[in-house]
Amino acid sequence: MKKIVLSVSLLLISGAIFGQDYHQIVEDHLVKNHAHAFKKAALLDFVVQQEDFSRSMKATVVKIQQTVNGVPIYNGVATALVKGEKVRHFSDNLEKNYNRISPKTGIMSPEVALTALFRRKNLQNHENYRIAGFSDPDDDHLPTAKQRLVYFRKDGDLLLCYEYHFHDSNSSNYWDILVDAVSGEIVHEQNLTLACSFNHEGLESQKTAVSTSAKIEKAGHYAPDNASYNVFALPVESPNFGPRSLVSNPWFHDASPEGWHSDGSTHYTITRGNNVYAYEDLDANNSAGFSPDGGPARNFDFPYTPGAPAQNNISAAITNLFYIGNKTHDIFYRLGFTESARNFQTNNFGKGGLGNDEVLAEAQDSSELNNSNFFTPPDGTKPRMQMFLWSPPFVQRVFYNSPLSAVSRQPNSRPAEFGPSLTPTGITADVIISPVLDACVPMAAGFFAGKIGLAERGNCNFTVKVKNMQDAGAVGALIYNATTSANFISMGGTDASITIPSILIENSEGEFIKTTINSGTNVNVTLKHDPTQDANADGSFDNGIIVHEYGHGISTRLTGNGYSCLNKDVSKEQMGEGWSDFFTLMLTNQPNATAAVPRSVATFAAGQYAAGIGIRPAKYSPDFTVNNYTYGKTNGMEFMEDGVMAPHVHSIGFVWATILWDLHWRYAEKYGYASDVMSNATNGSTRVLQTVLDGLKLQECNPTFPSGRDAIIAADLAATGGENRCMIWESFAKRGVGLNASAGSKTNINDQTEDFTVPAECKGGIGVSETEFILYPNPVSSSYSINFPLNMLGKMKIETYDASGRLVAAQEKLVVNVKQNFSAQRLTNGVYFLKITGNGREQILKLIVAKK
Repeated sequence: MKKIVLSVSLLLISGAIFGQDYHQIVEDHLVKNHAHAFKKAALLDFVVQQEDFSRSMKATVVKIQQTVNGVPIYNGVATALVKGEKVRHFSDNLEKNYNRISPKTGIMSPEVALTALFRRKNLQNHENYRIAGFSDPDDDHLPTAKQRLVYFRKDGDLLLCYEYHFHDSNSSNYWDILVDAVSGEIVHEQNLTLACSFNHEGLESQKTAVSTSAKIEKAGHYAPDNASYNVFALPVESPNFGPRSLVSNPWFHDASPEGWHSDGSTHYTITRGNNVYAYEDLDANNSAGFSPDGGPARNFDFPYTPGAPAQNNISAAITNLFYIGNKTHDIFYRLGFTESARNFQTNNFGKGGLGNDEVLAEAQDSSELNNSNFFTPPDGTKPRMQMFLWSPPFVQRVFYNSPLSAVSRQPNSRPAEFGPSLTPTGITADVIISPVLDACVPMAAGFFAGKIGLAERGNCNFTVKVKNMQDAGAVGALIYNATTSANFISMGGTDASITIPSILIENSEGEFIKTTINSGTNVNVTLKHDPTQDANADGSFDNGIIVHEYGHGISTRLTGNGYSCLNKDVSKEQMGEGWSDFFTLMLTNQPNATAAVPRSVATFAAGQYAAGIGIRPAKYSPDFTVNNYTYGKTNGMEFMEDGVMAPHVHSIGFVWATILWDLHWRYAEKYGYASDVMSNATNGSTRVLQTVLDGLKLQECNPTFPSGRDAIIAADLAATGGENRCMIWESFAKRGVGLNASAGSKTNINDQTEDFTVPAECKGGIGVSETEFILYPNPVSSSYSINFPLNMLGKMKIETYDASGRLVAAQEKLVVNVKQNFSAQRLTNGVYFLKITGNGREQILKLIVAKK
């Protein structure tokens, strides 16, 4: 094989990047600009976790981890954008104070703490788990619980805890759980598995700890093995949008230098390589099953028959899943999701980050229906994507026997994931309305004796409703959708004591039954299921869903510490679903598309036509007659989950993606549209995708809509000097995330305040311009001068705004000479905009303050 060696220029660039002392640069920034906020000097200690040079922003993204006594503080992270040995942007989630701190003595062992965790979570087989360090490589043969000691802030104190990461072998859950190292009490838990379903609703102190791969990796590469794939090639979103095609060697050499079937040491002829390992999981055991083999020629051309049983198309499905997973890897690699940015690869080829974490992509996982998910552990641990089958759009399960006028009705319905399945014979009985409409409390024994109960969705879990009706004598249960719920997918939950069948019907059908019964007319139905109606759609053929799931990995790895900084329980505005939908839309844009064409997601998997609404409350469109969602509508987007109110992340994310989609068309209008975002880097479609990705790198841990907006503005400022600043502001303000918008409390999804104001300098179409005035020097340290045009002499009003658009200073000045001097002593380092008004004119100047 021919070996290809990395270019000398790339090595020189790498040397230049890592030659700087980023710890010292960030430390100087903290001491100079933020030390007053820290009430305990010990909280200024940190280690550098990540150094990621951004070609688009021409700067290095530096991620730091706060420590105390050498122990990391959970989610105590910050991000600095370093350019020219100066911090140009800084966002942090650092602890500033504490009352008491737990000692490192008298704590239990990791084994004892894990046993306590499993007991409190009612999990089984803790003795089967291998306990490993946080950055240790995975063991493909043994379940592993990775652990480290951390401090966790609780009631103003820093509590010493064990942090565990492990996959629950009996479910799709991948847990991040903190256990008090003394008492064994669980103090925090987060499920790192993010799903698309709507069913429910030992340590050392050091200055730098930048991730390097535990595997010895070579800098040279072997030439890729040729391969071809018969797939729904991008930008085709799914079988709804176009046919399959045979593509050959579709990788990008800079992203996958040895192609898609080599990890630098092993060359595969199956759907496995450095970025993705795709296989079936028909027995739902979360281990690799069958993978199609392309033979020595790696020709992955397998038959696909629409409408056939899913298993008949298994090889074609896995091939498509492998192709889209790899294609997404390569596209986002070019946009900056690289090894040093914690991407997903077995071999990082010596380019930073931790390897051994290719995506495990499971097709036709049988553990669920109508769903897909992705869990994102820390860099160096393998993520898993699970793709499921989707029920057909209409299977009649409710058959009216009386009244006669209802016999021809064909109600839409969804099955339950608990209790017995409906049979072809089914059950026949009269329907009776629950005396407690939501059936969330126990009812009199025998009330439903021999009848089918009818209850409204909401206020408690589906299993609670059905069990209460069963206990009152019901032989079956009908739950009808609430008027406020846009989601109509199978009922989720687990309760082994439920022995009666139940189904979900639409709100309109439930109201029809209620009205009929209340009018004195008897309603008799048969609940049954004819298996010949089954023809499940395979999510592995829906490219939009695959990109969406992979997108969860991208947004999670790029934000904060790379695994726990998009937590819906910490920030209820968690926008992860929005970024994933946006990525889907951008990678499946059709040629010659316009802003006038509304977009949806997952129409194929949901059993809809291409023009269907998909699985979101509305289609994506800048047109308010199609999509009128604004930031204010996120208030109250929550539902009952396991007895507590939880944010409805899909609906919240939908609003975020709506804003980003609007922004895309503003960029496309300014710079041009491209279906293929890799066609060139100058079109608006690629520019906005790049800017959004850069914003992910810069935003705070557990962001809100306003702070996510600010990160995108900061990314544009770093890349272009603020060339698109006002356009970004206008797009966000259009949807209510304007200058005065407020997220309120992060843990409250009912106190957001929307605002449609743009900064003053963005009103009336005025943008940033330095062509009519001369401002010098720029950057400035202490003072600067402005040369005014002759027609601007006279009384002038000069306002100074910071990069977020807030007014920080204002003065009136009589300009009698062309040259005027100004002081910058009261301005801190950063970018400012000077708005000069007078003689019927306005002018905006950009000022950079960079004090030594």
